[in-house]
Amino acid sequence: MKRGSRIAGLAALVALSGCARYHARPIDAGRSAARLTARRLDDPRLDKFLAAMGRKPEQRWGLGALTLVAVYERPDLAIARANFSVARGLVASASALPNPVLSLQPTYNATNGNPSPLKIGPLVSFLIDNFGARQAGIAAARERAAAARQVIATASWAERARVRDALLALWSARRGLELAKRNDALAGAAERTIDQRYRAGMVSSVARNQAALAAEQAEFAAAEAGRRKSVARAGLAAALGLPDAALDGVSISTAAFDAPGAPGEMAGLVRTALVARPSVRTALARYQADQEDLRQAIDAQFPGVTIGPGYHYDQGDNKFLLAISLPLPVLNQNQGPIAVARAKRRRAAAQFQAAQLHVLDQVGRAERNYRASVVAEAEADRIAARARVQARAARAAYRAGATGRVRLLGAEQADILARQNALAAEIQVRTALGQLEDGLHHRFFGSGA
Repeated sequence: MKRGSRIAGLAALVALSGCARYHARPIDAGRSAARLTARRLDDPRLDKFLAAMGRKPEQRWGLGALTLVAVYERPDLAIARANFSVARGLVASASALPNPVLSLQPTYNATNGNPSPLKIGPLVSFLIDNFGARQAGIAAARERAAAARQVIATASWAERARVRDALLALWSARRGLELAKRNDALAGAAERTIDQRYRAGMVSSVARNQAALAAEQAEFAAAEAGRRKSVARAGLAAALGLPDAALDGVSISTAAFDAPGAPGEMAGLVRTALVARPSVRTALARYQADQEDLRQAIDAQFPGVTIGPGYHYDQGDNKFLLAISLPLPVLNQNQGPIAVARAKRRRAAAQFQAAQLHVLDQVGRAERNYRASVVAEAEADRIAARARVQARAARAAYRAGATGRVRLLGAEQADILARQNALAAEIQVRTALGQLEDGLHHRFFGSGA
């Protein structure tokens, strides 16, 4: 008995040595804030990550590189990965075998001391699960892990979309500021020219006041365009998970928006999105998980068997035991959990259909917006081209002495106005193309690096 006790104790010690231990990891809000405000694009750890992802040091900071920065710096993808780790932990939990239970029930018979009043011995109970229910539980956990993996893909795309929209806003603000400054300069020149003519008695005070008002409006529009550029720059920093100061002195490339690709045959892209888009695959995996939960609930009508081999030292005799227990499904047949599982499967089926319908609606809206924006852009380009021709004609007439400076400046301002309208149409096309990208999860904008 002593030898058996030693062996049992040694076995217990070996088993417990593999147990996990708790290690505290407190979060210091002050240190976290200091790290956040100190983030920079020249961080050596970020450089290593970008190099591992294939970015070369000489490449500019375009859409592709900045998307990698957002993936590295922002917590959204880390949250999705942590949720996937939780799902994998649930797979491990579902796959784990139940631990045996060690029972000791010593008794002492005071009326019978010969040969010994002591009755003692261990009883080890093993639960043998219903095999079908166990396999269904494991399958359900694996499907939920697959769904969590697809959420990672969704989060990755969301990071790219966030950076793309912020970079597009910066591209738009830069182009808008350039045109606004040129218009401001032209309006100022027109005001000075008309003021000179007013002083010479060639125009009325009404014309002079109108020119002054137009110059003030152009000056305000230029200042507003500068504000939009500053805000767009801050928005890009936020999309990257960096402080605004981290972009100081950094050359940001917006070349990805100069000549974006155009969608070709849409039917194939739509079919692919309806089947392979991460949100659809997530909904399908969750449906499969709920279906496995239903199978588990049905198989659990016939629960497992508990087997308990044991040993008793009884009144000097060695006795070996075998206890078997089996729950009897006579009062309920697990109907409550079965009904819940059936309802969850119906809900998951409806959610899968809703996910596909959402993709279809999102793509349809984005495509209609894109097609209409392309038509509007073509019209704006046509008007801008005509304004450029008229501006060239006005410059030629001015050089030939056929017209005055006021008419020349007016033609050039009309050219700038047409270009601003064309830029607005360009921005709308690129915005709609970004929405189409999000609906299809298909890239039309290059990396721009």
